[in-house]
Amino acid sequence: MKPIINIDAFRQYYDEMIACKKVLNTNADKLNDNEENNLEALIPIENEYGRDMLKRQIAYAILKSSNNYNEKVRHWADNAEISKFIYETDNVLSEYIPDHLSEAALEAIAHDLMEKEKYKEKFVSEEGTEYELQIHNEGRSLLSVTNPDGITLYCHCQIVPETFEHAKICFSDKNMAGLSFSYREAYKSYIEQSEVDEREKKFREKVLKQYNEFKDKILEKSPEDIFEACYRIAAIEDVCFHITENDLLSDLQKNYIINSDENVLGILANDWYEFGDYNDELNDSIKSSFEQFISEKDLFDEESDEESEME
Repeated sequence: MKPIINIDAFRQYYDEMIACKKVLNTNADKLNDNEENNLEALIPIENEYGRDMLKRQIAYAILKSSNNYNEKVRHWADNAEISKFIYETDNVLSEYIPDHLSEAALEAIAHDLMEKEKYKEKFVSEEGTEYELQIHNEGRSLLSVTNPDGITLYCHCQIVPETFEHAKICFSDKNMAGLSFSYREAYKSYIEQSEVDEREKKFREKVLKQYNEFKDKILEKSPEDIFEACYRIAAIEDVCFHITENDLLSDLQKNYIINSDENVLGILANDWYEFGDYNDELNDSIKSSFEQFISEKDLFDEESDEESEME
């Protein structure tokens, strides 16, 4: 649960903190603007660098000249829960402070963070570990957790807030991925895995669409014809279940199914029905027929390209 926070790891954290400071300074003109939408520039910064890092920079900036802020903001900065690394001296902490932001901008950002903290969501895993939600999309959440040394770590899991309370079993420490003390590393892993999730969703939807189209056509037939087609029905059900419930196909093959106009499920099932030896493994049949299908399509495309060049 807790990675070792050695000096090299801290250097990485320091570099990320300085990078966040530079981004805040770069966007200072927008953030210093008194318009209502001035905090819109903060959204991508908060997503990329994390709320904790942003809170640390803003809180220390306010504490540096706390008399210039109202009592509510001073109280927030004084009591902000921020994990401090043993390598952080006062000089190091002062280097974090964005120095292009106006006091009005710092106060506005502080109020924004205070408001978000009112609605922060926490969830407890099956093992009793408390996680705080950072961000989420339709199928995955980025979470933070505090280790026994008081250091904030980040991770993600394939579950969203609406289903946390109904997923006690799958919401387990064992299902966490991308665990890191670096928010940016965990965020990058979260984004990459979210792209995988989206591909898996499109892949399953495409296969199930082809299966349902086959099923609808079968149901239009007479009982006698349905009985005659029972082996073909069994073949397509076998293949459909196998490729959607097992991590059998490669990313290339899944992308091909997603983007192809061909009824790939029908082709794979037909190969299993026509040529499959039921003493063989279905895995081998699917792999063999898919690879042959892909190579034939590639060969056809190459020949078409050559013909086009000759013309």
